[in-house]
Amino acid sequence: MKRTRQKINTQNRPRVRLRLGTIFVLCFMVAVVGSSTWQIWKLRSNVEAQLAQLNQEKVLLLQQEKLLHDEITQLNTPSYIEKLAREQLGLVKRGEILISPKN
Repeated sequence: MKRTRQKINTQNRPRVRLRLGTIFVLCFMVAVVGSSTWQIWKLRSNVEAQLAQLNQEKVLLLQQEKLLHDEITQLNTPSYIEKLAREQLGLVKRGEILISPKN
C-alpha cells in the first residue's frame, strides 16, 4: 500500500505544480493588464482635462476676435477717424478755430 500512495502522490505533484504555475501566470497577467488599464485611464483623464482647457481658451479667443473685428469696423468709419484726428492730433476743419482750455 505504501507504493500506491507514493505513486498517487507523485502523480498529483505535477498537477499541483501546474496549477500553481498557472495561477502565478494568471496573476501576473492580471497585474500587467491592470497596470496598463490604470495608465490608459490616467492618460485619458489628462487628455480630457487638456481638451476642456483648450475649449475654454478657444471660446476666449473667439470673443477677442469678435471684439477686434468690431473695433476694426469702428475704426474704418469716417466719423470715428474724424473724432480721433480732432482729439489726438488737434486737427480742425477748414474755417474752424481751435480753442484749447487753460490747464
